[in-house]
Amino acid sequence: MDCAELSIAVDDLIGVPKVTLRGHMDGWHDQAMSGVLAGFRDQGNSSLVLDIAGLIFASTNGATSMINVLRKLGPEMCVHVVASGLSAKVLQRADLGPAVRLYSSTDEIAEYMAPSSEDLTSRWMPPDSDDSEMPLAA
Repeated sequence: MDCAELSIAVDDLIGVPKVTLRGHMDGWHDQAMSGVLAGFRDQGNSSLVLDIAGLIFASTNGATSMINVLRKLGPEMCVHVVASGLSAKVLQRADLGPAVRLYSSTDEIAEYMAPSSEDLTSRWMPPDSDDSEMPLAA
């Protein structure tokens, strides 16, 4: 979706919906942004990656719009935001709460969200146990 110098692309990162914004965000883009992000929440997604590393706030209205959009999502959705430069500084100062987490790159998010090998086991066993013959649980 393109709106007067704002580009919105949808993809996924490790199975989590990812919305990438590029270009200039102004105050009147908030309705488009709210609609896109709320759509993911309304579909039952509990996490979302928002990549704004290539986004420039056209004015203070653009920054205010982004902050308001993130606040409207509420605590029921965790938003992992990739931001850099001025965008990152603005969002850090906005005190968006624990549901909005800031990162410097998508690699950092992927590392944070990647499951560890311990999480993938079917049952827990002490690391020092000698259980080479026991089959894995189904």
